[in-house]
Amino acid sequence: MKNILYPTDFSENSSHALDYAVELARLFNAELVLFNSYELPYSRSNLLVSMTERMQKDSEEGLNNLKESILSNKEYSNIKVLIDSQSGSFVSLIPKVAERFKSDLIVMGTKGASGLKEVFIGSNTLEVIQTAHCPVLAIPEKALKAQNRKFDQIAMATDLRPLVKERILNPLFSIANRCSSHLEFVHIIRKEDEDSLEKKTEQAIELENLAGNISSSIHFATDDDIIDGISEYINEKKPDLFAMISRKHSLFERIFTKSITNKLSFRTEVPLLVLSE
Repeated sequence: MKNILYPTDFSENSSHALDYAVELARLFNAELVLFNSYELPYSRSNLLVSMTERMQKDSEEGLNNLKESILSNKEYSNIKVLIDSQSGSFVSLIPKVAERFKSDLIVMGTKGASGLKEVFIGSNTLEVIQTAHCPVLAIPEKALKAQNRKFDQIAMATDLRPLVKERILNPLFSIANRCSSHLEFVHIIRKEDEDSLEKKTEQAIELENLAGNISSSIHFATDDDIIDGISEYINEKKPDLFAMISRKHSLFERIFTKSITNKLSFRTEVPLLVLSE
């Protein structure tokens, strides 16, 4: 992991994710890009020129203040911090900035009260996940501070469908390796599918083998509702990081279908790593 992008609108909603971005940059000795944008109102008046200059100045000052705050900490003084300020839509620019800097990870803050619906749906994060070329680490506002959060236990939900490209798991494996984490692959089986457990076990072992030397395990649970099963797992096991794969017709896509999200009750303090296929 060589480059980490941290988009911010300078709100509390985004600032709680900064600690995670900085900690990961330190951990991987990666560049950290701080990004902010400002949207210009439509106008033909000369006042627009003055407003543009002011908005650009405020954006750059805000980013530079963040940079100085990071580098003033002795633990982070060796991190290479870059800033990028642009005019335009914040959400639509994030994937473009990530591509320009060849970012390996986007770290974003999310706001949520009681479940994944509040964390993602209606927020900037989901749109970024759907359009970015790299993984997104979503940090809920109730997450522990990064300094207090050790990724000792990582869980990944899987539907055991074959991966188009196995390398999409590399960011997850990189974090697990660097943090000496235990990685557990989680699969929820519907009761009517219990007869296929033997085949699913073989598929899970194949997936686990991809983790190489990483300490890993497989967790099977039976539930008529897959979403409820995952929610129960998170509530009981309390992993330090939960990962999912975003692809068409995937578990991730089903979770964020409006008809399903209404009954989600995932723990919002668990950071979510979304890997895009």
